[in-house]
Amino acid sequence: MKKLNRHLKPSLLAVAFLAAVASIPSQAATLTVSTVADTVGGAACSLRDAVRSVNAGSDQGGCTAVVTEAYGTNDTITLPAGTYLLSLGGLDETPTTADYTATVSNVPNASIGDLDLMKSVRIIGAGSGTTRVEWAAAETDPTKTDRIFHIYNTEIVANTVNVTIQGLTLASGKTFQVDLGTDPANTIMHYYLRRAGGALALGAAANVVAVNTTLSGTDNANSGGLGGSTGGESGATTYTLALSDVVVDSSSAQGDGGGLYIAAQTNAQNVVVRNNTSMTNGGGLYNEANTTITNSTFSGNTAEGGGGFFATGSNTVSISGTTLSGNQAVGGGALSTRSGVTVNMVNSTISGNIGIDVGAGIYSNGAVNLNFVTIAKNISSADSPNAGSGINLFPAGGTALTLKNVLLEGNLTGSDPLLRTSANCGKTGSGGTVTSQGHNLSSDASCNTSPILWLTDTTDKNNLDPKIDVLALNSPGLTQTHALLPGSPALAAGLATAGVTTDQRGVTRDATPDIGAYEVRTAVTSGGGGGGGCTINPNGNAAFDPGLLGLLGAAMAGLFLRRRRQLAARR
Repeated sequence: MKKLNRHLKPSLLAVAFLAAVASIPSQAATLTVSTVADTVGGAACSLRDAVRSVNAGSDQGGCTAVVTEAYGTNDTITLPAGTYLLSLGGLDETPTTADYTATVSNVPNASIGDLDLMKSVRIIGAGSGTTRVEWAAAETDPTKTDRIFHIYNTEIVANTVNVTIQGLTLASGKTFQVDLGTDPANTIMHYYLRRAGGALALGAAANVVAVNTTLSGTDNANSGGLGGSTGGESGATTYTLALSDVVVDSSSAQGDGGGLYIAAQTNAQNVVVRNNTSMTNGGGLYNEANTTITNSTFSGNTAEGGGGFFATGSNTVSISGTTLSGNQAVGGGALSTRSGVTVNMVNSTISGNIGIDVGAGIYSNGAVNLNFVTIAKNISSADSPNAGSGINLFPAGGTALTLKNVLLEGNLTGSDPLLRTSANCGKTGSGGTVTSQGHNLSSDASCNTSPILWLTDTTDKNNLDPKIDVLALNSPGLTQTHALLPGSPALAAGLATAGVTTDQRGVTRDATPDIGAYEVRTAVTSGGGGGGGCTINPNGNAAFDPGLLGLLGAAMAGLFLRRRRQLAARR
């Protein structure tokens, strides 16, 4: 019988808190926003003027900073609770298209459009549930609406820009493509300026795209961008971004990254990215940087590739304690990765995503390493016998997949909803390497049926119902998980991994852990061998044993008597 250790360790929490406080850099200037209006140079301190103040290194508009040293090093903008509506449109990314060779000039200007963050700054709200920044109107004119934040610096000297955003909701950001017309010398090619990142962009985030008008669809995936943003980013500035308690909601881009476009080192904790749309890739997040994502949720996002998350470039993405659910794309409903990317995912859940073609869960030709991951109930529409809905590889150079303690259940594929078949694993194309590190569980035989021979370790379990519950917020979790039901073959069937001591919810893993993202919490005895204590039901609710009351009472009485003796000795 598995045991639950219910003893809290407040000293560890204190150490973690003190470490976090010690890591906060000293601030030079602190500004408090005093109006929700979007103004430039008004009597009150608007968010826009606070950003302008940090960029300029001096008070702008109605902002008066509390300065401890000088502007320019780790300044702080404090946003009290409220809804801050952005309304001052205008583009600071413009194309040079005289000969359609397509370069983009970017001259950051926080007075119009998005709020350009050019210096290191901490933007601290009162909490994502109470502080909200959004665009005011449902505009379709690209010059009257924009993303919310753009982290970008055009200085050609070496510079470092470190940005922290905490306790905010970013909503209703929009970037529209700008129609640049048809090349007179080549009339089948039509040109558009596309700007990435519906709510937030980090790095150069605009290019000119050539679309072949003779091809079907609204875009030509092979034509791509002809030129990126210019203006001094090329190696001169080093960026980092930290996101904590941030919600990115209902934003859109007619380029990459409906919610977020990330092109520099990023650490995201307790982030919710939901209901965002990209016309191209990365409905929730388009990523081309070394990025760490912890205890977060990607849900309801839509794109052509990577509905929840699209990863490209040559970098490493680490994902833990995170759920990707209800996202949709042609390929990679939850996650799409390209060659050159390494994704390390642990204690995470991929559930209920849609692939219009294949790979409703994961669609990859990069390297993906999975450990204690649950991939369940994703649906694709492909009719290919080897196509996968839970995981689909489209092999290229560097395509590699490792699986350990992975639970796959109920991932279906087929264009006819009445004739869908189970396809937890699949591959379109040849090549690539798949390594089972053992202790995986699949509800069907697709992961170990020729030509797809993935789960071949003697500890792997194929074609066996894992008995999981519906996706839900299971206590004490911050993100949704699939609980294991009584009698699940995943129980105590996993293999412990050094450094992975808890499940997705933070529940301690047993010495012989459960397969998947969820660890069942079981009873703790009183130490008298009688089997008393708290028993945990499958829904995660504690059933209190009255026998504990006596134990607690005795312990309290002992502490009371000891304290009386100490006081008496001092008299």
